Amino acid sequence: MSALDYESDDWSNHNASREVAKLKQQADKLARMACAAMDELEANGIAEVLLLKNDELRAWWAAHKEADRKEKARVAEIERKERVRAEALARLSDEEKELLGLAKPKKQPRVPVTVAKSKWEGFIEEDIAVDDWDAKIEMVDIPGTNQKMAIRKY
Repeated sequence: MSALDYESDDWSNHNASREVAKLKQQADKLARMACAAMDELEANGIAEVLLLKNDELRAWWAAHKEADRKEKARVAEIERKERVRAEALARLSDEEKELLGLAKPKKQPRVPVTVAKSKWEGFIEEDIAVDDWDAKIEMVDIPGTNQKMAIRKY
């Protein structure tokens, strides 16, 4: 069963939404073509002749140019804000960015630990330095098994 638009008065034409989309695409294409033509006519000084003779064209062109001007201003403001933000961020140190919540905290690098003959030999009660911290490794029995687990205590 195909889906119908229940808000439509004409249920016999359930392809109306596709037709509306096609008509919108066609209208957009025609508007782009008219805009390009009017730009070219303005560049050659001929647009005033057409605009004086046709009220509908004059109203459309004025509205279209105003909409273009507003869109360009909106995009320029977005770009300006992005540029100002990037410049401000460039002046901050990594620590300042992290403190302000503008950057993810850096993970501390893992320190490789050398293993003695057996996997856990040499770790028991051995002191090692990890990023200028003193760490003590302690072996703990895992309950219910015959295995041990190494735990670092700082």
